[in-house]
Amino acid sequence: MIERLPRPAAALLAVLILVLCAWCLTTRPPPIKLAPKGGYTDVMLYKDITKAVAAGKPYHQAAAELHRAHYYPLKPFFTMRLPTLTVMAAKLGWGGLQNIAYGLVGIGIFLWVLALPEPFSAAERAGAGFAVAVGGSMVTNIGLLALHEYWAGILIGLALALQVGWRRHWWLALIPAAAALAVRELALPFVLLSLAFALCERRWREAACWAGLVAAFALLMVWQAQHVLLQVRPGDLHSQGWNAMQGLSGFLKAVVFTSVLQPLPLGLALLGALLPMIGWGALSGRAGAFAGLMFSGYAVMIATFSRADTFYWGGIMLPAYFVGFALLPRALWQLAIGIIQPDGRR
Repeated sequence: MIERLPRPAAALLAVLILVLCAWCLTTRPPPIKLAPKGGYTDVMLYKDITKAVAAGKPYHQAAAELHRAHYYPLKPFFTMRLPTLTVMAAKLGWGGLQNIAYGLVGIGIFLWVLALPEPFSAAERAGAGFAVAVGGSMVTNIGLLALHEYWAGILIGLALALQVGWRRHWWLALIPAAAALAVRELALPFVLLSLAFALCERRWREAACWAGLVAAFALLMVWQAQHVLLQVRPGDLHSQGWNAMQGLSGFLKAVVFTSVLQPLPLGLALLGALLPMIGWGALSGRAGAFAGLMFSGYAVMIATFSRADTFYWGGIMLPAYFVGFALLPRALWQLAIGIIQPDGRR
């Protein structure tokens, strides 16, 4: 995308990038909200629900009881997670799920090495695979695998790689996308974007399949609502809402505190969370437009709707977002050429 910018736009983008980099290094955004030391956390909640389900209690009953016991909201109905991940963990154990996560990240590394189009070098492809490995390193922490966003992020990363590298076999992307939707509703923007692209390109068969997936998801949510509402009592808590409007810092913090960037000094960590977004600008054509809209869309979603205590939404970006690190040198080179060469030739 960057390579097609006219000279004034390239210069303006360069100034904007410099300003944002300086802001990352100097800003002191509000902290994320963690449970008090020794307090009850979301991970504990999901693991306790899994134990109850493994002991034979129906999912929605177990979830409602534990939400209520630990002062978690039950209103609206989607404050209770879909049962997919919990049921799998109850049957396979968290160790079994961790092995699946390792396998999915390994497949992601393989797909991203091959997915980048022809102009990208072997070094860039290797860098993309390494970036996926780094972005997916959270699977080594078995405790984090109780967070649904990480699973949805891994699966969306696979679907995006298939969208980028295997357009002739577009149906392959439906498989991880459907799995991501079954785990976490936050995968819906990816599916809607895929549907929009298919409609714009007049690929009616593909559009019908994506629309069918949206319809199936709607039915799943109706089923979920019916089961949750059977458990809700008048005195149950209502969610605080999702309109925190944290802005850019909210998005960057979400990436930082769900990735290996967390141990870095805050300014460097925020900068590290910003740089992949710039790198994705090196990808051109349909793939570049799709990836750019997807990641910027999720960034806007997190910046607008996530709260300080839902920073783990950043997991939806990983591990594929970190592929932007491998693309960053090419993006900066394209930007420099766009400024130097007024005729726009690359």
